Amino acid sequence: MRKLLIIISLILGTSLLQASETVEGAKKDYAQFKQEMRAELDAAEAKIVELKGKAKEKGSEAQDRTIQELEQTRDELSAKLEKMQDNGETGWKKFKKNFANSVDNLNKKIQKSLSN
Repeated sequence: MRKLLIIISLILGTSLLQASETVEGAKKDYAQFKQEMRAELDAAEAKIVELKGKAKEKGSEAQDRTIQELEQTRDELSAKLEKMQDNGETGWKKFKKNFANSVDNLNKKIQKSLSN
């Protein structure tokens, strides 16, 4: 009986330790993702500033509207990034994928605007 209790204790202890390591891994992933996306948004901000300079030289209203749209998208993504929460593994993976795609789309629009 005593051996059985020891074995059960070891199994439960190992399971709890693995769960703790999984939580730590998720926290690191969460923090790393947030840091990487913040860097992407900061880079987007620098490109928008560059785009503003080009638009000012040309005096284009169309570019001004485009810049406003890009800034609005950047601001919305920045707010989402600050409010993001860990909504469980499935929710986190979905958020992560959607957010990264949104940042990529923003960067593509900025690059397209810069090349015009």
